This record gives sequence, structure tokens and C-alpha cells, in this order.
Amino acid sequence: RVAPSVPLSLTLGSTPLLVAVMRAALRIAQPLTARVAARSMVPMAFRHAAPCVAMAPGARGFAAAVGPKPKHEDGTLQGRYATALFMASGGKLDKVYQDMCGLRSMLEESKDFKLLIETPGVDPTTKVKTLEAICMKAGAEASVVNFLKVLVENKRIKMLGRVIDLFEVFYRAEKGLVLCKITSATPLSSGEQGQVKQAMEQRAAKGSTIIMEYATNPAILGGLVVKMGDAVFDNSVATRLERLQNQLLQPLD
Repeated sequence: RVAPSVPLSLTLGSTPLLVAVMRAALRIAQPLTARVAARSMVPMAFRHAAPCVAMAPGARGFAAAVGPKPKHEDGTLQGRYATALFMASGGKLDKVYQDMCGLRSMLEESKDFKLLIETPGVDPTTKVKTLEAICMKAGAEASVVNFLKVLVENKRIKMLGRVIDLFEVFYRAEKGLVLCKITSATPLSSGEQGQVKQAMEQRAAKGSTIIMEYATNPAILGGLVVKMGDAVFDNSVATRLERLQNQLLQPLD
């Protein structure tokens, strides 16, 4: 459990904003490990790693062996940074993914942490020291800490959220995890969810593991919209009505 008070050595100056950021972020840092592991089914056995190194274009590099590239490619700037972290993860990919999910949860749950990441007026040195302290409390991998330093030093820390999302895409591709998002007009019963999952598992590539997500959107009127990986299967009532309307509007031969 994190102590309610933050040592003076971690206040990183005397500004009330930074003290508030530290206290808010440290309060949620440790519980994130258990929550993220449960949600993503990532093993908890990985802990300490030597700093890893990879090079993102135009960025300061890390300092160790470079691993293979991800199976999924993304040529955007955020994608190149996510690729660099993936290649630097080495045998600690599960733990690095867990740490990155923890950072995303902090961005979502702590306004103060989000402010620290997105405010350009905060001194870069102060940002680095704050992130180091937070990562130390959360037990993050050294490669993750080094990566955050690279983002700060290259003035790219604001795109951390998008980098995490792309890293998750790379991780899932590496592990054979396929996200399947089901959208219905009203919530599906447990039985209906089971039927849909069974149907999607038959469509998935051999050896893949389906991650099911369910959402509702009354605008589709009925039926289902299924997004599995990059493929979209739209069997909603709204889309079928739109197709019918387009057919009726076609001129007669």
C-alpha cells in the first residue's frame, strides 16, 4: 500500500501542481498491476529487467539488444515509437504490456496524471523524475521507464495514449489474440453472447484466441455489427434498410 504522504525527495520542487500529481498518481499506481493483469490475463511472474534499447526514428535510443519487429506494422510516427518499444521488450513482452496498460489506466483515471503528460509547460526534467518515481512505485520494467524518457526528451510524450493503443495491437498480434467487438441495439443475454462467441471462434484463424467485447447502439435498430480484427460484418437492420432504400431508388430498366 502506498503511504498517504509523499517524501520530500519526491515532490520534485515546490509547486503544488506537481505535489498533487505525485500524490494522485502514486495512489493508483500499485493497484493497477493487479487490475490490468486480471483484465488482460498477463502472467505476473515477470518483474525486473535490465534497460532495453531500440531506436525510434529521430529519437534518442535505449541501450541493449533489439528483438524482432511486430507482426503487425504501422507506419505512423506513433507506430514507429510503439515498434521501438516492442523490439526493446525482449523476453519481457508480457510485463511491458502490463505496464503500458497500467499507464493507460492512469491516464484515464487520474486527471492530475493526464495533466502532467499533456501539459507542455511542465519542465521535461521534472516530468522525467515524476514518471521515474511513479514507475518505481508501480514496479514497471526498466525498458518502460527508458521509453518514457525518450518520449519526454523528444517532446512526444503527449502521444503516449496512442502509442499504448498501437503497442496493444502489436502485442495481440504476437500472442494470437483477436479482438471481436459485437454491437447490438440492445444488450445480449448470456446465452446469445455464447452463441455469437462460438460463431466467431469458427471464423477465427486456427490457434487464435478471441477476446470478446460487447457494446450497444440503438441506432442500428436490430441485428449485429461485428468487428473482428480488421474485418467488419454489418448485419444490422439499419444497414439492411439503407441497402433496400438504395435499391428502390435505382432507375427501372
